[in-house]
Amino acid sequence: MNTKLSRATVVVLASLTVFLCCLSVAEAYTTSLIDVEAPEEVGIGQPFLVKVSSPYILDDLSVSWEGREVTPAAVETGGGYSALVILGVNLKRESGVGVLKVSANLWGHSRRVEKHLEIVPVAYPKETLSVPPKMVKPPQETLNRIARERKLIRQTLETSSSVQQWDMPFTRPVKGKILSRFGLHRTFNGDTKRRHTGLDFRAWEGTPLHSMAGGTVLVVDHLYFAGNCAFIDHGNGLISLYWHMSKVLVKAGDTLEPGQVVGLSGATGRVTGAHLHLAIFAQGMSIDPEPFFNGTLAIDGDK
Repeated sequence: MNTKLSRATVVVLASLTVFLCCLSVAEAYTTSLIDVEAPEEVGIGQPFLVKVSSPYILDDLSVSWEGREVTPAAVETGGGYSALVILGVNLKRESGVGVLKVSANLWGHSRRVEKHLEIVPVAYPKETLSVPPKMVKPPQETLNRIARERKLIRQTLETSSSVQQWDMPFTRPVKGKILSRFGLHRTFNGDTKRRHTGLDFRAWEGTPLHSMAGGTVLVVDHLYFAGNCAFIDHGNGLISLYWHMSKVLVKAGDTLEPGQVVGLSGATGRVTGAHLHLAIFAQGMSIDPEPFFNGTLAIDGDK
C-alpha cells in the first residue's frame, strides 16, 4: 500500500489549511471590530441588555433575536460608537439555546457576529383570584369585541420604530408596593388559568401614573379586560402598556417625556381593586417589568 500522498493531494491539503487559517483570522478580525456584550444565560420571560460597540462608525446596524430584528442607531461615545438594545425571552418559550446575530457595515463591508445564549427555566409561583363571572366567561355578545381587541393589541405590539426614545435608568411609574408579579400561573374563580403578563402596583384610585421613559403614545382606548389603557412606544421595539386607569390624560400621537403623567389609577376592566397593571413587550415578546426598576437590567460589568 502506497502511503505517500500525491503532489495534488498535498497542494489541496495545504490550500485547505491556509483557507481555515484565513477564516479564523477573519472571524477574530470581525470580533475585534465589533464588540457585542450580552449575558451568557437568560431566564424565560426575562429582559436583557445587549451593547454593540466599535471604534468605527456602525452603518446599517442590525440585531436579530428569536426571529425578530431591530435596527438601533449607534451613537458616538468617547471611544467610538455604541448602541444599547433591550431584548427578552418570551414567557411561552422553552429552555434551550438562542442565537443572537449582529451585523453592521464598516467601511462599506458587511461584518457579522453571533453569540449563543443559554435560555434557562424560571420558577413562577401560582395565584388564585376572584373576579365577576363575566370577566372569566364573557357573555356571547362580548366575544366578538374581545377578538377585535386582541387583534388590535397584537398589531400594536408589532410596532418597532427606529428612533430610540428610552434611556436608563427607567422611571418607576408609581411608588406603590408590588402586589402581583410577572409570570404568575393564575386561577380565576377556581377553574380558569392564565399567565400574568405584567406587574401590578398598588395605586389608590386617582393616583398619578408616570411614563417609565420617553415615548410616543400609540393607542388610547377602553378594552374589555384592560379597561382604560394606553400603549406607549419607546422605540426599537420596546412598548409599555398601562391598564385599568380611571382616567387617561394623554392621547394617541402624544410625545412623552420620562416621568410624564399618563393617567390616573383606577379599577376599570378585569380587576379586584384599583391598581396599575404595567406590561412591557420587547419585539412583541412579553417580558418581566421588574428588572427595569430594581437595578438588575444592566450589562454584567455595570451592575
